[in-house]
Parts: sequence; structure tokens; C-alpha cells
Amino acid sequence: MGERSQLLWHCRRGIREMDILFRDFIDQHYDELSDDEQQAFSKLLDEADLDILNWIMGKDKPDSDELMHIITLIKQSRK
Repeated sequence: MGERSQLLWHCRRGIREMDILFRDFIDQHYDELSDDEQQAFSKLLDEADLDILNWIMGKDKPDSDELMHIITLIKQSRK
């Protein structure tokens, strides 16, 4: 399985809206990210769904600047 396929598989969450959000982000923006941003995205996928959802909805913020940066990029990609 290639890197992109593994990443897409890891993006499959228990929440349909997050599946769509992550899949669209990968399809449209992932290749444009720096190596550090790609690593931050991978780290984001290791976090709990509820935490990610709260960060994206602006109800809370991650402790890490790198995670906050990737959340910001994901939110901006939806505009």
C-alpha cells in the first residue's frame, strides 16, 4: 500500500463529516504542504476524533503549535 493510500485509510474516522473533510484536504492540498506540515497532519490523525472535532469547530485549541497550524490550514481550505 502506497503512502497516500495509507494516509487516506488513516483518515477514515467514525464521523462521516471528518472523513470528507480530511479526504478533500488530502486531495486538494496535501501535496502542497511542506514536509513539516505533512508530518503535523499525520500527527493530527493520531489524535482522538472528539479533540480534532473540537479544534476544527473552534471550541478548544491543541497544545501544540504545529497541530494548531495544520488545523488552521484545514479550516482555511474549506472557505
